[in-house]
Amino acid sequence: MTAEEYNVSRGDQKRSVILGAAERLFSSRGYAATRLEDVAEEVGLTRAALFYHFRDKQALYDAMIVEAFAPMADQLEAILAGSEGSIAQRLEKAVEAWVDAIVNRPTLARLILRFVADGAEQPTQRIFFDHDDITNKYWTLFEEGRASGELKPLHDDPFHAASAVIGTTVFYVAALSTLLPGQFEPLAPAQVAVHKRDAVLAMRRMLGIVEKKQGREATKTTGTKASN
Repeated sequence: MTAEEYNVSRGDQKRSVILGAAERLFSSRGYAATRLEDVAEEVGLTRAALFYHFRDKQALYDAMIVEAFAPMADQLEAILAGSEGSIAQRLEKAVEAWVDAIVNRPTLARLILRFVADGAEQPTQRIFFDHDDITNKYWTLFEEGRASGELKPLHDDPFHAASAVIGTTVFYVAALSTLLPGQFEPLAPAQVAVHKRDAVLAMRRMLGIVEKKQGREATKTTGTKASN
């Protein structure tokens, strides 16, 4: 490794550490209340040294949002745009991926709550920044499923179903343990499994997905029809 490559590597590592600290602070305090001095102190830098990596708080926040949400956004986009499985299966897989991503990185849930709560003080950066394709692909699958009869939704707008899944998972991860301290551990594996199942069931109900019968029951049904 050359000296230049070594310096670039060290710079990337320091940037990653700064973004991790920023994620923790922005998710716990919000945008307006988080100072650059706080982030610098968290990683053992001066405020001036922090400017070497990010020109101002807005630039740091924007980079943090991209770093935090890009992996999940890329995964959701790939699932919705994929060709494997039925429309219902892809939608269910997307719900499961969403729950897993938020559970495995709880700061994402807190960032979303802060993003909404900050209101007018919130910077212009969006949570999913340049990932409009997620919304477009979800809408496309919804329309295709409704046209083919695979989906029989309760509402004409698919975002009612999306809101139910997104909202419950964000609240479940970010708020439930605070409301019920010492009484409930939402991130325990068994509890996460229950929540994931309920999220999928809620999505199925709102989008009108009927689970196909399998095994002995399906065979029995088929046999009955054949004998008739």
